[in-house]
Amino acid sequence: MRRYTFATMLLVAAGLQAQVINVNNTDGTTLPLDTKAVSEITFDEAKKIVTLSMNEGERHSFHTDKVEDISKTGNKQEKLEYSLAPTVSFDSNDKKSYNEVTETIITDELIDESGDFVENFTVSYVIDIQFTENDVAVSGNTSVVTYTKDGAHLVITGTKGKTAYVVSGKSGNGSLKIYSPKKFQLVLCGLDLTNSAGPAINIQTGKTVYLTVEEGSTNSLCDGATYNAPVLSSDGITYEDQKGTLFSEGQLIFDGTGTLNVTSLGGHGICSDDYIRIRSGNINIKNAAKDGFHTNDKLMISRTAEHAPVINITAANDGIDCGKGEVIIDAGKTTIISGGEAIKAVYEATEPDPLIVPKATINGGYVEFTTTGDKSSGIKTNGEFVQNGGIVHGTVKGNGSKVINCDKSITFNNGKVTGFCEGTVLNDTTSAGGIKCEGNFTLNNGTIAMKCSGKGAKGLNCKIAMIKGGEATLLSEAENFNGADDDDSKSVAVDADNLIVTGGRTVLSAYSYAVSTTNANLTNGILHAISQNATAFKNGATQKGGWLMIKEAE
Repeated sequence: MRRYTFATMLLVAAGLQAQVINVNNTDGTTLPLDTKAVSEITFDEAKKIVTLSMNEGERHSFHTDKVEDISKTGNKQEKLEYSLAPTVSFDSNDKKSYNEVTETIITDELIDESGDFVENFTVSYVIDIQFTENDVAVSGNTSVVTYTKDGAHLVITGTKGKTAYVVSGKSGNGSLKIYSPKKFQLVLCGLDLTNSAGPAINIQTGKTVYLTVEEGSTNSLCDGATYNAPVLSSDGITYEDQKGTLFSEGQLIFDGTGTLNVTSLGGHGICSDDYIRIRSGNINIKNAAKDGFHTNDKLMISRTAEHAPVINITAANDGIDCGKGEVIIDAGKTTIISGGEAIKAVYEATEPDPLIVPKATINGGYVEFTTTGDKSSGIKTNGEFVQNGGIVHGTVKGNGSKVINCDKSITFNNGKVTGFCEGTVLNDTTSAGGIKCEGNFTLNNGTIAMKCSGKGAKGLNCKIAMIKGGEATLLSEAENFNGADDDDSKSVAVDADNLIVTGGRTVLSAYSYAVSTTNANLTNGILHAISQNATAFKNGATQKGGWLMIKEAE
């Protein structure tokens, strides 16, 4: 009966005088189309797909089990909308509408992570350190420390646990080096310290350091463009590391609500040979000569119950670089301008440890980045990338750069990513692109929007692209580069072995193919495929459900 109704409508559709006919679907949606633009309504051979062909290469296809009728009446609750010129833009509301994951303070000492919380640390001894331009004063429980000083350069050694160092004052020619056999708290409460010959603060302990930026205080640290020769370590064989303006051999755990400004003229901004966790505070890394944050292990950005961190990074190299390749962002606002990768979670070793698994995960918070270097990425990992929440705004400007570049799989479960790729083409360098992964791409939920304006750019390049829900908009607008016969040179929205769409809404638009795959399959959801100068699908598409809209060159 349903197909008979279709057949009757097909006979009379051409004679309709109304300006609009409506495709009314069983899911409560309707697609209104201009009757003057509808040139033909046809079924496939199996009578499963009904297609409305429009003028100028536009077609709309629906599975017949999903369509109630095609008529003048549009009585559905929601109108399906589409655009032949889709756009991508940043939404200013994203800066205040993101979700955050509040940390849980772990008190069980049998769990290693309990050591990340200063709330579990009891202070029994307080050492006050006051810098002046050419001197430094040490007071408080001085019986638990030994120290030497040369002008405003202080080397202090703790002998007890449960010690807090409270540091303030100003010197343009000073430094602080701390040795300790135990974890300790370092409180910055109005410190302005510059060391023209090395790190401003150099922590030579492998233990945890709770770095508290005191409420209401502004603190500034600066290193030198060149460092003095390193000091020989206590083993008499190796030399002490001095890798940045603020350096620690052990874990650095940031808290407090004050402001810390770090300028790096010769090294990294903030560096740990272990891991870094930022729980709160306002941290500004200005013009880092190397990386903004650099760790040998992982970096975590979380939040306390009361406060979230605000982080601003400008770096000549990478904004965040984790040597063992794990970045976890749960909260806060992070802004990065970098010459290299904005966020790098890459593990490389001659003999890799199988227990080290590189990965980048965003669970919440707001991340905004701009990269300028060729082949630099906004987020780069040689492991997996997973987004469960939060919002990412990114612009990559270098040739061959990517908004997200992953050697394994990429999974979006929630959240939002908006990216702009602005690379051009030099020699045989491929153009900037949106998302690239060597494994599979899965969109379960959330929103992804990429606009690529460089020649030959790919909106999404992966093995298998699976879109199960959410919304994806992938635009590759510039023309092909060099040899247009080479698929690698073509401007494509999705370049994959297979595209599988089972839900959600996907909008693809490109100068060349909207979809360059061996197999493209739509079983549910909405798929718009727009090509400016080619066919929408390089090898066609199989439709078993949903709504497929095609616009291609005639």
